[in-house]
Amino acid sequence: MNNSFVKIVTLHDPAQAEVLRGLLEAQGMQVLLSKEAIGQVYGTFVGSMGEIEIYVSAEHEEAAKAVVDEVIGK
Repeated sequence: MNNSFVKIVTLHDPAQAEVLRGLLEAQGMQVLLSKEAIGQVYGTFVGSMGEIEIYVSAEHEEAAKAVVDEVIGK
């Protein structure tokens, strides 16, 4: 089994990131969110402090990108 992860999208809306994570996990995909902690402390979701990167296991990259395209059109 391949344990490497690939980034599929970067978002600036925490709620949207959590919804997308839920959709991907519901389809059996391993998902990781990476975000700058200082953005959460100050409630800033602008620029690099507000970026939320979504990663999935490499084996699910294509399926995850299809979900992203369908849900948020990126």
